[in-house]
Amino acid sequence: MSDPLLRLQDPRPVKRRGKPSVPVGRQLVEAGLISTSTLLNALELQRYIDAPLGEILVAEGHVSRSDVLSALAIQHDTDRIDLERDPPAPAMAAALPAALCQAFGAVPWRWLGGTLLVATTRPDRMEALRAALPATAPKILTVIADADLINVQIGRLYGAELAHRALSRVPEHLSCRSWSPLATLGVFGVVGILGIATLSIALVPTWVATFLILCGLITLLMTTSLKAAALLTQITHRIPTNTEPLHDLRMQRLPRVSVLVPLFHEERIAQALIKRLSRLTYPKALLEVVLVLEAKDSITHATLKETTLPQWMRVIEVPDDGTITTKPRALNYALDFCHGSIIGVWDAEDAPETDQIEKVVARFGQAAPDVACVQGILDYYNCTQNWLSRCFSIEYATWWRLVLPGVERLNLVLPLGGTTLFFRRDILEELGGWDAHNVTEDADLGLRLV
Repeated sequence: MSDPLLRLQDPRPVKRRGKPSVPVGRQLVEAGLISTSTLLNALELQRYIDAPLGEILVAEGHVSRSDVLSALAIQHDTDRIDLERDPPAPAMAAALPAALCQAFGAVPWRWLGGTLLVATTRPDRMEALRAALPATAPKILTVIADADLINVQIGRLYGAELAHRALSRVPEHLSCRSWSPLATLGVFGVVGILGIATLSIALVPTWVATFLILCGLITLLMTTSLKAAALLTQITHRIPTNTEPLHDLRMQRLPRVSVLVPLFHEERIAQALIKRLSRLTYPKALLEVVLVLEAKDSITHATLKETTLPQWMRVIEVPDDGTITTKPRALNYALDFCHGSIIGVWDAEDAPETDQIEKVVARFGQAAPDVACVQGILDYYNCTQNWLSRCFSIEYATWWRLVLPGVERLNLVLPLGGTTLFFRRDILEELGGWDAHNVTEDADLGLRLV
């Protein structure tokens, strides 16, 4: 590309040397940004990490993302652009399907005659993008841009389409969006039931109270019986997956893991969250923590503006399309922006063990291919604060360590928790993700996994 109108002021610390095929690592060494030993260590790490060399160097803190982008532009003999200063026009949304933009981490930027300029951080994947397009598609040329800004522009160009898809990922017959008392019973049915209930309370209040108490007692008896059976099963039988040693991950190629952290009206949680998650020992080049927040959530926006996020943590904004605002909708929207083959969910107040991701990856490695989910055990970290926190801790300990394992061994439906759970991405997508219209999306997903 030689058109000077396409070139912005070059912020690159690495100078062009007339060798567009020079690898990124060698460029960074020649520019004095990393040492040869650092490069060799990163190449050795790449043997066990399914990630580009530049991402490894950035995640390990050896170079900035800007340095790597500049080197990529030189290696592939293309231009580096700033999508914040020079974003694509809204009409560019028609140039590429939203699904392909998300899948390949790219966004259409400009037309140059009959050629489409596509911004990406992964120029090595552009041949696969071209292959995914129809034969009549225009010629594509690559320009280099920051990945976070690419995601921002994908949201800006395709936000309405993606938000609508997040609402309806789950098939209608499995979703709460198609349920309505009026649709199920009809107007006369609903009015009739309310009329009978009102008349019964007025004429025989004692019998109504007795009936409701009996219903409560029967429900309590059923849940107590279930918990007792699960507890007895767990005590009298050994569950191998809880005690078998984990696989050694040091000699195998590790997968990329994406963890979604939904945020809403968070004022002080950001710094504490970053501090807790920074203790994780899984390779940061393979860890993608996605903070998911609503576009209209000004409180959390203000908090994050004052916060410097690490390179492996980023923000996805869910557009306000005038419909519902629920956690499962936000998770569905963010899912397609993730790159991991394992998808996890944490709450903002979670404090995961430092090796939690390694344990999850090892469990999936031991499990059969049809095992879709790994649910973590939850505990209170302020269990000694007061009497109430001790009671909560006891309840959590019995539920997660005794009752739920027993329910699993009884081959009953396992109600998932809303946090510290991890999915195989392909199975999660096959299920349609979360039901955006169900406020108990975790329990619902547990049912659909059966």
